[in-house]
Amino acid sequence: MKWFFDMDNPVMRTLSMLADIVILNLLTLLCSLPIVTAGAAFTALNDACIRLVRMEDGELARDYFRAFKAKFKNGTLAGLLFLACAALLYLDYLAALAYVPQMRAAIAALALILLALAFYVFALLSRYSTPLWKTIQNAARLAVGFFPRTLVMLVFALVFWLACLHWFSFGSLILLLVGLSLPVYVCAVLLNDVFDKIEK
Repeated sequence: MKWFFDMDNPVMRTLSMLADIVILNLLTLLCSLPIVTAGAAFTALNDACIRLVRMEDGELARDYFRAFKAKFKNGTLAGLLFLACAALLYLDYLAALAYVPQMRAAIAALALILLALAFYVFALLSRYSTPLWKTIQNAARLAVGFFPRTLVMLVFALVFWLACLHWFSFGSLILLLVGLSLPVYVCAVLLNDVFDKIEK
């Protein structure tokens, strides 16, 4: 029984990691409440998830807010840009439903490209201080260059979110606890060695 409560055993490490992911999700939701700060919140979430994957020492909440403050400008600008693009795609989708139903597939494909780009942009913003336009260019190159990982990231996020929405009575609680942080953590796992290559 003493083994079970040892913080170095795999069970306790997994439970500790899950607790951290829940805390990060709640912090991100809180910091995204004004909507305009959602980009900075996602940037800080990426920073924290990469730190978790790399098992870097630190205080979770303190490091999250430090990254939120340090990356606030570029993160907020990126968030507003992606929100504007998402809103435009949504309006296009509504117009397509009414006038050109055949365009729905093309709009859905553009939405997937936007989501993939967002995964990379906020991850890059969390690690580097390059100008936003350069970050978007680098994110596009990485999304194409590491396409199998990009596909896995998209499939995981979409299946996870759609499953939660399908079983909404139970899934709504999961979305509240890990709806944002779990997909970002999985992306951090997949991108960790990519960042290692960039930083060498």
